[in-house]
Amino acid sequence: MKKSKEEMLAALLNHSAAGITDQTVHDFSIPQLIAWSRQLDDNRLAFRSAWYIEHFFLKDERLYALYGADIIDIYYHTANWSVLRSYSKLLMWMLSKKNKQFTLSEEQEEHILEKSFVILDNSSCPVAVQVNVMDILADLIKKYDWIANELRIRIELALEKEATPALKSRGNRILKRIS
Repeated sequence: MKKSKEEMLAALLNHSAAGITDQTVHDFSIPQLIAWSRQLDDNRLAFRSAWYIEHFFLKDERLYALYGADIIDIYYHTANWSVLRSYSKLLMWMLSKKNKQFTLSEEQEEHILEKSFVILDNSSCPVAVQVNVMDILADLIKKYDWIANELRIRIELALEKEATPALKSRGNRILKRIS
């Protein structure tokens, strides 16, 4: 039986990812979690909702077919770094060879491209989001070859400015992949 909105809210704000089971996926309303991750009034609620969605989608890839368009829409419109961290991970999967559930339209790809470059240009972007976005853009090179040179320049610049271990590791791996 699906949890009530109040039960979902309490569980969402008080449980860790370790508590997410197949039953949890069944009990929660994905549309409600998507709505909460989209809202702007409570950043913690938006983050926790996106975080649960990330875990649910990684457990059940069939959810992409039902809600993939929502993931792209929220990625495109949100400015919440915590939400973007989870949704950028989901977009990485959607653009990967593993994805057999969801086909992106040209318009969706253009939204992803536009937002991804906006994210990379934002100096306050957390490294985790930044490297996920670099991976997203690297996956889009297959269709948009012009991205390769632009991404290479952005990664090299980022490595010169702030070479954190995560940025070095992922940045260098992506540079090898796109060369």
